Amino acid sequence: MNGVHEKKHGYWIFMTKVYLDGSQDEDWYSETMAAQTEETLAALEAKITVLEKSSWSKLTGDDDVAADNITKELKRVRRHVQQSNCFSSTWKHCPSNYYSLSLDERKVILGAKSTSQLCKGCLFENKNYKPNENNEGDTKGGVDPTNSKYYLVVVQYVESINTKKLASELRGLRPVGANRFDPNYFVDMRLASEEDNAKLTGFQHNGVSPFGMLDNSIPIVLCKSVINIRPNFIWMGGGHPDWKLGMAVTEFVKGLNAIVLDISEPREL
Repeated sequence: MNGVHEKKHGYWIFMTKVYLDGSQDEDWYSETMAAQTEETLAALEAKITVLEKSSWSKLTGDDDVAADNITKELKRVRRHVQQSNCFSSTWKHCPSNYYSLSLDERKVILGAKSTSQLCKGCLFENKNYKPNENNEGDTKGGVDPTNSKYYLVVVQYVESINTKKLASELRGLRPVGANRFDPNYFVDMRLASEEDNAKLTGFQHNGVSPFGMLDNSIPIVLCKSVINIRPNFIWMGGGHPDWKLGMAVTEFVKGLNAIVLDISEPREL
């Protein structure tokens, strides 16, 4: 009997090629199955692409969102936002010249009420970092937010980070006593290198988001000045330079277990 295969009601029906001596041509069957599997996977991938594009279009209200703009980094950020129950979250696909525009022009694009709502994430490294002895101070996940080599600081564009305040506030995370760090322990806080930033966050320049970082053990620090903005809603990096993520400050703090510290001052614009 010759091997045949046909499609009925959307399903492939296979018959194995059998010779007169009773032997079977397993290679024919395997090749046929492999070809049909590839065809099925290709069809599924095409459907997934269409669904993803539709999903992101609904999120942004932009029907022109291209499927190739939905990167793995964006998907990672969105998944983390959803898992964190940040129900106020919203997304905005921005023009490629976004960062050449003024803060007022960016505000209009995002639909923000004030430039104070526009924020960015900066990865800082403690050059004096030393691991805890005997895991002292570590949380259940083996991370001590009072003694991390790296901190991702979220600050408004209209504010600048005061590294002296940052050092003082980080030291103050531990109560007065034998376990509190030396006054000089946090004095050498510097912006992390581009290489470390990409490796730890998984995002490129101007696309850093506090959600979906590759190293999710890094503590998130939110500047205290953000707490008082009205409306109490901020915009930040969404995982790609052309995408911005917005949400209520309360959900941001709760979703990321962010540490709120008084570490910034008004920037001279």
